[in-house]
Amino acid sequence: MPNVLIYIIDALRADHLSCYGYPRPTSPRLDALAAGPGAARFTRAYSPATWTKPVAASILSGCYPPAHGVRSRNDLFIRAVPRLAELLQSAGYRTAAVSTIGNVSSVLGFGIGFDRFVDLYKDPALVSQREVSNTGAWKLYFEEDTTVVLPLAEDVNAAALPWLEAQGAPASDLPSRPWFLFLWALDPHDPYYPPPGFDHWRDPGYTGRIDGSAESVRRVRTPADVQRLVDLYDGEISYVDQQFGQLLDYLAATGQFDETLIVVAGDHGEAFGEHGDFVHGHLAYEEVMHVPLLIKFPASMGVAGGAVDALAQLTDIAPTVLDALGLGRLAAEMQGVSLLPALSRDGEGRSPAAGQPRRHAFSETQASTANNRLLAVRTERWKYLRIDPPGDYSGNGAAASPAGGRQRLAGYWQQLANPEMVKRLLRNPMFYLRRQMAERRMLFDLAADPQERVNVAAQHPDVVAELEAALEDWLAQCRSYAELSDRQGVAGLDEATLAQLHGLGYL
Repeated sequence: MPNVLIYIIDALRADHLSCYGYPRPTSPRLDALAAGPGAARFTRAYSPATWTKPVAASILSGCYPPAHGVRSRNDLFIRAVPRLAELLQSAGYRTAAVSTIGNVSSVLGFGIGFDRFVDLYKDPALVSQREVSNTGAWKLYFEEDTTVVLPLAEDVNAAALPWLEAQGAPASDLPSRPWFLFLWALDPHDPYYPPPGFDHWRDPGYTGRIDGSAESVRRVRTPADVQRLVDLYDGEISYVDQQFGQLLDYLAATGQFDETLIVVAGDHGEAFGEHGDFVHGHLAYEEVMHVPLLIKFPASMGVAGGAVDALAQLTDIAPTVLDALGLGRLAAEMQGVSLLPALSRDGEGRSPAAGQPRRHAFSETQASTANNRLLAVRTERWKYLRIDPPGDYSGNGAAASPAGGRQRLAGYWQQLANPEMVKRLLRNPMFYLRRQMAERRMLFDLAADPQERVNVAAQHPDVVAELEAALEDWLAQCRSYAELSDRQGVAGLDEATLAQLHGLGYL
């Protein structure tokens, strides 16, 4: 059986990679992987949410946020949904994960199915070596402040490579087993601090106040300030690209590269003021919904590869991996579809029964019941954005409904009880005001308006009705998945973990 490597690069937007047309050479190693034999570059891949935590659960489960239930900062990944790690474990794989961020951590349930799960963000050995920050809290709507270590991609390698070496040296006479390695790199997530030697695009004439920190993002005032942020961000991309290349070099040196299934993706994109916002966690415009997705298939499969224009979502990663391994039957309960049929160009490749090409890509973001729910549905031509009022849309089997005035006010008071939230509101009131003043229904013709500048909902009521119906059908499907999963109970956590989570106030 082929080995499997999934490498997720946090906050990586597609159009800042050279292989997606970016003029700067930010990603030579990713470009080479995408151009190599058996590699597919999906040009229209989309994230199911605009911040990390729900996306990570979608990648590992093949299900959407309203179905797997990881939607807000308080949610745990413990619903009884399919899990790629568990399925591969049952098929004989050794499994390991290394995460750099608390939103993808073992304590939240992401460790289920992994023989080893490394939470680098709380590694005490890194505290004296790396930046520590509470960055990101202000823009994930009312996220609580938490000071954490910000590991680098080289720290991911330092944790992953010894585990890989151990897999090649079995301690007994038992036959070697294939491995599944899931890696989550924090670069180029803000703060934008490219390591020494990677600030390639610094303008020596820039004299502004932008240094890449979260505080400096709030000080952006001029086009030069925005460009400085972009320059720093691009430097971080070039750094993580180099570090990812070192993993590829190891696989090549040990003779494992050809027969390893490799998936590389961004979990969401990053905004630089295109629609008035920065970073991520807000409306699913293309800059935060469109992500890179590269899949290098084992040489023995004979996949042609190349650019693939079919719509794809990160929920499709798990079904595609299982299909490529000959385990497609294990993806039957996933909402994602295998992308292998999209690579069958002569009609003689994989059976279309492995999955039907998708017509829509969906996204849902809601950080708490006190915040608006942000929905998106995209076809090849159209993008429809809908803003629902605050309320409980948890997808737990109960009827989804907006909050009443009293419930909404109580939710706001609960969030404002955090003094840091009050500070952020006073420092940047326009950020939160825009959340309330945005148009509630927006339609964009991406063929004529790829920058999503002109809302044409009034001119195309038929398209709005069609996409609204698709959105409601999708939400109903997600509720059905959630109801079934809830009846199956809490997945996989042992008594010790459940006791720990209860002690931490999660359960």
